[in-house]
Amino acid sequence: MPFQRLPNWMQLSAFLLALNAGMVNVLGLFALMHQSVSHMTGNVSLLAMSVLNWQPEHAIYLALVILCFTLGSLLSGLILGNSQVAFGRHYGYPLSLIGILLLLAWLSLPYFPSYGLLWACVAMGVQNAMVSHYKGAIIRTTHLSGVLTDIGLSLGYKARGLSIENRRISLHLLIFLGFLIGGLIASYLYSYLKLHSFLIPIGLSSSMSVAYWIFYLRSTLNSHLD
Repeated sequence: MPFQRLPNWMQLSAFLLALNAGMVNVLGLFALMHQSVSHMTGNVSLLAMSVLNWQPEHAIYLALVILCFTLGSLLSGLILGNSQVAFGRHYGYPLSLIGILLLLAWLSLPYFPSYGLLWACVAMGVQNAMVSHYKGAIIRTTHLSGVLTDIGLSLGYKARGLSIENRRISLHLLIFLGFLIGGLIASYLYSYLKLHSFLIPIGLSSSMSVAYWIFYLRSTLNSHLD
């Protein structure tokens, strides 16, 4: 029942956020350290390997990557106060912050190829934490492990003859497609634009922030007029 009324703005937002993360993660992989920035599972494993093989410089860098992602989630929590999706929350603030952090990454990467990428890690931490739950469902837009798990579970339930919410599957499919398409776009553009490809997710994050504020202010004004 909860997902039967899944608002269109939320479906579009989930797709665009996943598109954004897909682009940023591919650009991180193309950077000097070939570093994943939108999810930390592999980085934690690499950190364990670096510690065991006693590669202190690499271990310190990976620890900073993980710390910066966590810091981004902390900032999102401070700004929003709740990860449950609701239209009235001021998502324009974290979206603007994501754009600013990606801008800092783009500006610093040519001079500090490794550590400039840490700004992008903070940005992805902010994004991943800003929309985490909706009607009891866990939503992540910067990685796909949970998304693919939920898709598989839902299809398994359906094959068993159990009732499932089709909107739940469609939401996770949108996130999967957004992340995949974002990766395709970044992979294609990087061969032409190199680090300037970061301007695309910067523009997308900033555009989403502006669009949200316009939509939010119009809705608020109309409610007062009514």
